[in-house]
Amino acid sequence: MRLRATSWVPLLSYGGGVILCLVSALVASNGNTPAVIIGFAGGGLAIALGLNTARQMGEKVNQLSSLHAQSELLQSQLEAQQRAVDNLADGLEVALFICDSRGQIVYANRRASELFDFRDPRGRPVLAVTLSHDLERIALDAQRTEQPQRSELSFSFPKERVGLVKAWVNPEDPGKVFLSVYDITDLRRLERIRQDFVANVSHELRTPMTLIRSMAETLLDDAEKATQSERYLTKIIDEVDRLSLMSQDLLILSAAESNPVRKHGCDIADVFRASVVQLEASAHRKGLELRYDGAKECLIEANTAQMVQVALNLIQNAINYTNTGSIVVTVKQKKDVAEISVEDTGIGIASEHLPRIFERFYRIDKGRSRNTGGTGLGLSIAKHIVEAHGGELKVDSALNRGSTFTVVLPLG
Repeated sequence: MRLRATSWVPLLSYGGGVILCLVSALVASNGNTPAVIIGFAGGGLAIALGLNTARQMGEKVNQLSSLHAQSELLQSQLEAQQRAVDNLADGLEVALFICDSRGQIVYANRRASELFDFRDPRGRPVLAVTLSHDLERIALDAQRTEQPQRSELSFSFPKERVGLVKAWVNPEDPGKVFLSVYDITDLRRLERIRQDFVANVSHELRTPMTLIRSMAETLLDDAEKATQSERYLTKIIDEVDRLSLMSQDLLILSAAESNPVRKHGCDIADVFRASVVQLEASAHRKGLELRYDGAKECLIEANTAQMVQVALNLIQNAINYTNTGSIVVTVKQKKDVAEISVEDTGIGIASEHLPRIFERFYRIDKGRSRNTGGTGLGLSIAKHIVEAHGGELKVDSALNRGSTFTVVLPLG
C-alpha cells in the first residue's frame, strides 16, 4: 500500500523519537549522563509530537468520513425527490415538455408520449415529435421574449385534436423552455353539439310558431263574437311573438358563437348614431330623451352587422329600464381603443345582481322583463360579440341611480 505524504509525519516523528532513545542508551553506556538525559528528553518529545499528529490526522479522517456519509444521504434524498417529481408529472393529464434553446426535448412526461404517440421523445426536436410548427414557434417565442406564451392550437398528428398550450421559461435557467399541452378536444366537441342543438331547436320552433300566429290572426279577423275571442287570440299572438323573438335571439347568439368574426372597416360612431335614430320613437313613447353625444366618426375593424346588434340591445335595454329622465349615447376615441357608453337615469341594478346580468336568461325582475318584451338574451349577445372582437363590456350601476354600460373596442 502506498502511503500519502501526510501519513509520513507521525511515522517520522515516532521513528525519530525511538532512534534518539537508542542513541541516548549507547551514550549512557559510555558514562555521559547529560547526553542520556537530553537524548531521552528529545526522544520523548518526538514521540509526543508524533502521537499528537496521528491523533489530528485521525480526527480529519473521521470528519471526511462523516462528510462522505452526509453527501451520500443528500444524494439519496435528491434522487428520491426526483423520482417523486417524475411520478407526479407522469400522473398529470397535461402533456409536459422541457426543451433546450434549440428546441430539442430534454424531458417529456408520460402524457406527452401518449398524446403524440411517441415512445421516447427525449433528444428529438419538438417539431419532429408533434409535427406542429405552431407549437415550435410558441416555444421559441417564449425563449426569445422570456415572457409566457399562451394559445389554443389544433394538432393533426396522430389524430385531430385541440389543445390549450402554454410556454414559459425559468428565470434562473433561461436556456430551458417548459411546454404544457392540455387536451380540450372533447370540450370543444360538446360546445359544437350545444351550438348545433340551439340552432336546430330555434329553426324547428320558427315554423310552428309562424303557423300558430297566422291561424290566430285569421280567427281574430273572422270572429263574430270578438269580445272573448279577441282577448285570447291577442294573448296567443303576443306569446308567439315573444317566442319568435327568443328564437331569433338564440339564432343570433348561436351564429356569433359558431362563426368566426369577419371584420372590415366600420364606423362605430355611425352605427350607434343610426341606432339612436331608429329607437328614438320608442323612447319618446315613454317620455324619455334619447340623444347621441359623441364623435362624428370613429373607424374600427369590426363586423358592422354585429355592432348594430350590440348598439340596439344596449340602447333598447336602457329604454326598457328607464321610467323618467334621459339616455345619452357617447362615442370617444382614446389612444388605440374606441370607448362607447350608454348612460341612463333608470331604476339601476342592485350590487348583488351585477355579477350575473350578462348570463343567458338571467332576469332581475322576471315580471318586468316580460312586460317590456325582453328575452333575457340581449346583454349576453352584446357581451359575446364584444369579446369576440377583442373588446370588453362593463357596467357601472347603483339601485335607483341609473346605469352606464361601457364598450371598449380596439381600433384595428
